[in-house]
Amino acid sequence: MQPKRFSTLFDTITVLFVILTVGVLGFVMLVLRDPQTALNPFPPPTLPDIAILPTMTYTPTPTATVTDTPTATATATATATATFTLTPTATYTTTPTTTPTQVIVAPVQDAPPIATQEPPAAAPLDDGSGNVIDANQAALIPLPPTEPPISPDQLPTRSPFPFTAVETGYQANANDQGCQWLSIAGTVTGLNGEPLPGLAVEINGTNYNLVLFSGSAARWGEGGFEFNLGAAPRTATYTLHVLGTAGSPVSDFVYVETGSTCERNVAVVEFIQNHAY
Repeated sequence: MQPKRFSTLFDTITVLFVILTVGVLGFVMLVLRDPQTALNPFPPPTLPDIAILPTMTYTPTPTATVTDTPTATATATATATATFTLTPTATYTTTPTTTPTQVIVAPVQDAPPIATQEPPAAAPLDDGSGNVIDANQAALIPLPPTEPPISPDQLPTRSPFPFTAVETGYQANANDQGCQWLSIAGTVTGLNGEPLPGLAVEINGTNYNLVLFSGSAARWGEGGFEFNLGAAPRTATYTLHVLGTAGSPVSDFVYVETGSTCERNVAVVEFIQNHAY
């Protein structure tokens, strides 16, 4: 009987463990499904509410349509009639009164004869070369011919540009490069011969274009400029002109041919102002 009693005890313990195991598994499943349950001894922290941002919704705005409605306008026309009244005026007429006068006629006497006198002899004249000629022969002296009047076509016309260039001059280079130099230099002067710095001078040539300002080359004075064109004298043709403050030309294009010798490796161009602008 002793072994059977122990077998019953073991069966009871086994059933109890099975029941506890099922209970534990049910508890675990409950906690996993709802961690916030009151049976959970270690509940998770409460999360803050999720912020829901508003969604922008486009709402079309109705557009009002304005319709022109004709408006009737009444126009009153008033006709004025002017009445003129003539007022008679008195006119006084003066009648001249003629008084008869007596006219005495005196006898006419013969007028005395008019005395005649010979004109005085004219003084001798000098013909300008020291010869004394008779005044009566003065009309025979031929007058010096007068120059014909100048026609409007022969009158000098003002240049369309306020700056004109004098004839190009040539000289040898005076700096340290000596003959190993080629340039076009010059000056810009005003109406009274004063230097005008700050005016743009543009040069154009074959594959060459540059703008310098007057006064940038100190050795040519306050209004001087100089374009360095190479390291040896050679013959080439360039055009120069002066530009105003607005960037438009204020002088005509000047064609300059550079010198081909050491004595002519600097071409000098002078722009002179001829009228205001």
